[in-house]
Amino acid sequence: MPRPVRPSWRKIWLQLHLWLGLTIGAVAALLGVTGAALVVKEPWLRLELGAMARPVDPAAAPLPPDLQVQAAQAIATGPRRLLSVTAPGSGPMPVATVLALLTEPAGEGGPRFLVATFDPARGDLLGIRPFGDLAFAQVLDLHRALAGGPTGAGLVAVVGVVLCLSLATGACLWWPRRPEGGRRPGAWRRRLLPSLAGPWHRQIRVLHVTAGIWLLLPLAVVAVTGTLLARPDLIGAARRGLPLAAAAPPAPDDACVAVPDAATAVRLGLAASQSGTFLGVMAAGSGWMVTTTTGMLMVDPGMLDPGCGTVTAMPRGPDLHGVMNALHGRLMLGWPGQVVAFLAGLALPVFYVTGLVIWLRRRR
Repeated sequence: MPRPVRPSWRKIWLQLHLWLGLTIGAVAALLGVTGAALVVKEPWLRLELGAMARPVDPAAAPLPPDLQVQAAQAIATGPRRLLSVTAPGSGPMPVATVLALLTEPAGEGGPRFLVATFDPARGDLLGIRPFGDLAFAQVLDLHRALAGGPTGAGLVAVVGVVLCLSLATGACLWWPRRPEGGRRPGAWRRRLLPSLAGPWHRQIRVLHVTAGIWLLLPLAVVAVTGTLLARPDLIGAARRGLPLAAAAPPAPDDACVAVPDAATAVRLGLAASQSGTFLGVMAAGSGWMVTTTTGMLMVDPGMLDPGCGTVTAMPRGPDLHGVMNALHGRLMLGWPGQVVAFLAGLALPVFYVTGLVIWLRRRR
């Protein structure tokens, strides 16, 4: 009896690549388009926020950090609660103003988040808007979690893993095969720079294959970092760091305070650190976490005496979450990496459409 013919490895890679693309191609295309839009978030936010993103006098000397935070604390009245305040250019939204994030009750839908900006030199409120009303926020939610909360974030992580497998199988299919008669001169050049001559369906296939191989490394970096950012619990331990010895104590008149507000926490933290530039402060339990360029300081009421504030130093250490963000958005290459990441995002819908055209034509 003749032995059954086993499929070659190339056919296996081809089927795997095909079904991976058909399974997650549409979702990956959506993530690519939204990711490309978020890469250009700086001009986008400046346009959408308008005067909220520009200080009144950019050349004026800024206020001390505690006074900047005190201006934000002043609008956290009634049911509003201050969550964080960041220095100009240091927050999650790249604006040249002091940025504050607040929360307030919003009925059965849960709390509503508000974004407020302040002039860094005068402390004046420039504007306040619900964060969810911004088009930037809606695209960000769609990109991070497909607007589906934790379940959507888990699906984004799965798509990232499958995309990595699709890139690997595509590279295996692209790799030049060794001819039976020996080496064929110019094989690598023809693979990397193929001719576009021929009918339209051949040009589509050349675009699909060549763009994929030239953007293989950036796409792999974006896929891996996107998976880790969708599952922050995988890098949370490295982000938190380990507690160190307490920093230098504050001045005697500041040693005992009531449960500190944000401005007092900043003043205590900067007095204890005695070095570093203020970056931001955020609510952490019953106290505040003050972040500077040299480290993080936890300011809380203390365990034994509720009237005494204690300052504990935390190391900045390797912020893997920040590294993943820098790799995901700019490949840690500045504006050239931002351009490449933008092209990689737009390439995903191109791969999906061209792959569908190739598959449907072969079926026909």
